[in-house]
Amino acid sequence: MKKWLAYFFGWTVVIVTVVLGVRFIALDSNFYIERYEKYEFAKELNVDKESLNESIVALLDYIKGDRDTIQVKIIKNGKEQDAFYEREILHMVDVRELYRNAIKVAIGAAIIGISIVFYFLLYDRKKTLSYLTYGFLLACGTVAVMLVFFGIWVATDFTSFWTWFHTIFFDNDLWLLDPRISFMINMLPEIIFNQLVLAVTFYFILVFVPLIAFSLWYQFKKAPIGFDQC
Repeated sequence: MKKWLAYFFGWTVVIVTVVLGVRFIALDSNFYIERYEKYEFAKELNVDKESLNESIVALLDYIKGDRDTIQVKIIKNGKEQDAFYEREILHMVDVRELYRNAIKVAIGAAIIGISIVFYFLLYDRKKTLSYLTYGFLLACGTVAVMLVFFGIWVATDFTSFWTWFHTIFFDNDLWLLDPRISFMINMLPEIIFNQLVLAVTFYFILVFVPLIAFSLWYQFKKAPIGFDQC
């Protein structure tokens, strides 16, 4: 039982870290605005800079629940128009609900993780850190296997992965947007997502590498032999 509790604790750390990464990196408007300026996307999309920046701010604020709609006015080709059309708006309703559920899951994971820590402190204080680092390493090992699997899938057939991802998390096809008319797709081109992946990867390295290194050190140098057999 203790090994399973330790493993669950490891997963709570992973879940909370992933959701925080989404919150503070993927939903940071400055990340996108800096790259819009660098690559001169406003000129490429034939919109003024203020319109482009306001659009991404509105989109991200809506997902976070800081505003009630993503719709804003933009100046495109010298004319004022709505930034997003109905299908985009409806899809973002689903995205915001997905984000809200992710936050709930992260909060639940944090509560479970803290409860597991208290359990070990109450019933096996001397071995608490031994179990927690053990469980964390097991969870990281599972994540590593999953990342290899999905990494190979993405590298060999990104389209099928992307389709699978959306069919898992959305029960409709509103995510299928036409790039010929969708401003949302055009304001979030592949180069932005590539750099977002790099930023999130760097974030994970900063968080997980020290934790993994400490856990390995503790397991090899400090954890009592046979503690995990209890």
